[in-house]
Amino acid sequence: MSYRKWSAEEKQQIVLEALTTSATAADICRKHNVSSTQIYDWREKFIQGGKKALAGVPPSREVALERENTDLKQLVGELTIANSALKKVWTMKR
Repeated sequence: MSYRKWSAEEKQQIVLEALTTSATAADICRKHNVSSTQIYDWREKFIQGGKKALAGVPPSREVALERENTDLKQLVGELTIANSALKKVWTMKR
């Protein structure tokens, strides 16, 4: 299948069609010229987004937590490298 950029609205329409109609996944794939793997991935993201919305996690809070998580992971990486370098220097001085 050829590469194509799908808009959020198109993805939503295809996923809703897959969830609400009796058509098989293969039929929907042929109709929209998309792979079944892509439809299943979109469907999973669609369902996860709905779960998050129903859980009441505001999107801005989620984005802030993801940003903080990324910053902390980067800090751990930097500290690990610094720790490794200090260990090498310490062993060389002995």
